Amino acid sequence: MKLGIKKLHENEWQLHIDSAFVRVDRYSLELLQIVLGDLLEMDLGQSTSVIAGHEKLASKLLDLDSTNLQLILRSIDNKDLLKMMVAVNNTKLTEQILENVGGIMSQQLESDARSISIPSDEEAIESIKKIVEKMYELEALGKIEFKSYESRFI
Repeated sequence: MKLGIKKLHENEWQLHIDSAFVRVDRYSLELLQIVLGDLLEMDLGQSTSVIAGHEKLASKLLDLDSTNLQLILRSIDNKDLLKMMVAVNNTKLTEQILENVGGIMSQQLESDARSISIPSDEEAIESIKKIVEKMYELEALGKIEFKSYESRFI
């Protein structure tokens, strides 16, 4: 069986599986990579969940410096941000977000996070998807750049 991935455009990829071709965006491709990793873990007898893959995608926000993170935070809906923060429950990610949204918004998000109920998996996944898609859209437009510890500048 043949298996391959080919980049067609900035946010479009083509999956080649045997004689079938499927076009996907970057979000779907990243999620597919996580799902394939989860399948390997399941094959080894470990358990996994659907929301866990989306949580891994949300943690990509940690790969942004403050300037780039602030640009994304200004361009997404605060309701989606709040749902993601509550659903993911990643202390480091929450701290990064609260440090970069501004003082008043930070206080509002903290207050709302204490009073909101944990969103359903479907709501959390939808919010995370919107945020991650916006992140990849801004990267494709050249407005943000992910930190890479492998990058060297001369």
